[in-house]
Amino acid sequence: MSYKDLFLTSEPLITVIKEGMKPIVKIFGVPFDSTVTFRPGARFGPNAIRQAYMNIEVYSLFLNVDLESLSLLDLGNLKLTNDVDDMVYSVEKVVKELVQEEVTFGILGGEHTLTFGAYLSMPKDTALIIFDAHLDLRDEFAGLKLSHATFLRRLTDKIGTESIIHIGSRAASKDEWKIADKIRLSLISLQTIQTVPNAEMLLLDFLKDFENVYVSIDLDVLDPSFAPGVGNPEPDGLSLHKLLEFLYSLKGKRIVGFDIVELTPLYDNGITAVVAAKLMNEIIGLSYLYQNNRKH
Repeated sequence: MSYKDLFLTSEPLITVIKEGMKPIVKIFGVPFDSTVTFRPGARFGPNAIRQAYMNIEVYSLFLNVDLESLSLLDLGNLKLTNDVDDMVYSVEKVVKELVQEEVTFGILGGEHTLTFGAYLSMPKDTALIIFDAHLDLRDEFAGLKLSHATFLRRLTDKIGTESIIHIGSRAASKDEWKIADKIRLSLISLQTIQTVPNAEMLLLDFLKDFENVYVSIDLDVLDPSFAPGVGNPEPDGLSLHKLLEFLYSLKGKRIVGFDIVELTPLYDNGITAVVAAKLMNEIIGLSYLYQNNRKH
């Protein structure tokens, strides 16, 4: 029995299979928010993103990719657990199998802690791009060593910072900023984005030595006017347009996997889920372009 069979449900919502066509992406959800520190409900995020995705246009005008003509496979959700270590272990094992299958995968969260498990299964030459308002570098929060507020600290403790770049940071404790500097974490802060023209070029410069890319989007990187339905909203964030510019700059890169996390759909009228679905659509489109170009 595979770890996918062991840890995932078989209740897909957005599977689109075209006869004789290999899926360009496999997705699964992680309905987990047990380390929540402010607004609960990220456990409802995966299905909210799916429902939104089924009700938006999936032709990408910018990329000229029509996902309606392509195959996507939804593997269902991770089986429910309240234990963060169990969740991380399950994500790590499922992702490892997907990486071995050499298929692009996407994870719908769920809280940001899941990225810890996912990235541990990445090939060695994979850059981790984190879009997030928060640094998540606390050593401990609310008595927990591993949580959505500490996952990047645990990850950098384990693997260092050479393959990680953090984009959109604007909300962290004074100690976290000091830690980021001490461990030499590559940052493109909100202040940098607001003052440096074409800041996405800084991202491309960081990526020049990496074969693969893993993208993690905490939706609170966006200004709350674009994404109010998140667990820990922070004012003065990125616009959706700017976030898309960063993503589009990855055209031609091999996106091994991605996650979209911290959607708490109970706190808005569905706008944040639609934004998440749009982001998922564009990342899948980018992955398709890379795969299609390799065939020619």
